[in-house]
Amino acid sequence: MMRWVLVACFLAAPARASEAALDRAVNAIRRHGLLTAKELRCSSLVASDRIGDVVIVDVREKHNKACGGAPETTPRRFSLEINMRTGVIRWDNNFPDMEMVPIPRRAR
Repeated sequence: MMRWVLVACFLAAPARASEAALDRAVNAIRRHGLLTAKELRCSSLVASDRIGDVVIVDVREKHNKACGGAPETTPRRFSLEINMRTGVIRWDNNFPDMEMVPIPRRAR
């Protein structure tokens, strides 16, 4: 299993909870086809907030020589809301509403 570097962590949760949320996020992205393999390689996942059992993971574009783009920017792709107790994951990739909704069975 691929290990993700914890880009940022929030004070309210131990690092291992953040790591578990990032692992769940990567699994959901792959399982539901939210990003292509290249898009996933060129993304950074950041556990940005925690409210009770719910962890918010922001998925941002990674800009570098391999991925392209302006290295000083990291545009947000979408966020995932992960309930660590129930396992329910929702996302906000529904422009223009940008509200958390269930992830479709297969996005792509």
